[in-house]
Amino acid sequence: MKPIIKYLILTLFSTQINFAQTFDPKLISKDSEIYLTETKKRGIEKNGVIYLVEENLKTISAYKNKKTIWQTNVISICGKPQVGETKIRSLKYDNTKLHIVFGKHSFAEVDIKNGLTKFIGED
Repeated sequence: MKPIIKYLILTLFSTQINFAQTFDPKLISKDSEIYLTETKKRGIEKNGVIYLVEENLKTISAYKNKKTIWQTNVISICGKPQVGETKIRSLKYDNTKLHIVFGKHSFAEVDIKNGLTKFIGED
């Protein structure tokens, strides 16, 4: 194997390990709902899975045992909101979905098993 390919594989592997371990546990709530505009918390932990709004405030990732299960960019999938900033404002967990508010009054749902994201609408 060529040295450059070995280097790229090693770099990719180490990046993935480090990425999954970078979130601060102090930013994770045990509550079922967080409002990013009112708290420094950025994630919810339920049943051993952490659902985290990433630093760009557009992406949600699910982690289990510090490994990424899935990741979804809510804004890319649902589109820019008509009113408000282009970022996630709140995250609410129920047994099957994450309910997302982004912009001012735009809504999405994310399946907690696979990250499948669905735009619900705006008011």
